[in-house]
Amino acid sequence: MLPHSQQGHGPITFVLMHFLGGSHRTWGPTLPFLDREHTCVALNTPGFGDANAVQGYSVAEMADQVDATLVGLNLERCILVGHSMTGKVAVALAARRPSYLEGLVLVAPSPPGPQPMSDADRDHQRAYSATRIEAEKFVDESSFHRLPDALREVAIADAQAVNLEAWRAWVDHGSREDWSARIGSLPYPALLICGADDAQVPAAEEQQHTTLSHFPDSVLLTLPGAGHLMPLQTPLALADPMLAFARRIASA
Repeated sequence: MLPHSQQGHGPITFVLMHFLGGSHRTWGPTLPFLDREHTCVALNTPGFGDANAVQGYSVAEMADQVDATLVGLNLERCILVGHSMTGKVAVALAARRPSYLEGLVLVAPSPPGPQPMSDADRDHQRAYSATRIEAEKFVDESSFHRLPDALREVAIADAQAVNLEAWRAWVDHGSREDWSARIGSLPYPALLICGADDAQVPAAEEQQHTTLSHFPDSVLLTLPGAGHLMPLQTPLALADPMLAFARRIASA
């Protein structure tokens, strides 16, 4: 079972997954806006956060471990929330149509196909060695607008705590995997949220044609003033549409 935090209560369980270099702590600022209405389970995926020593870095292996954790927790009526890297994991898991799944929230997700990235950018990301200076630069570039100092320190600590084998496995393999032909059309409602100032993943128009092409029942939103790290940077603006989405599912 993957290390995780669990809090709150309600008819729906938000299963919260983090970006490359994050952890369950990524969701700390957003959780208080979600857990008054719904259960929240925030996971650490293999190689990151409290799962630093856990192996299994391919998209399928990450989906296997998320699935086993949710089954082990006896969860029902789940909304998978994938942020960046784990957006791809969430969609791959949804393609298995697990009995507990009722919808997806995709926050600045990596697309189901290979993530667009220049060779130079991929080489730069591969060379990351988790020094303080590198972690600061990574967090600041990802957030675009500087995070409050305390939250910035949380993100920097997470970025320094990564298992570099897992990091490089995503850069060289996971981000290149093409799941688009295996996913097909999925019956779940999906909410995809982009940051207006996010330069890390494809923008809204491209997400509409790639990720959301697999979800006939979908909504696309763009948050103004938001970079890539929305759970840390714009927690209330992110939580509001997530709660509206969950209320729709809970009442169905």
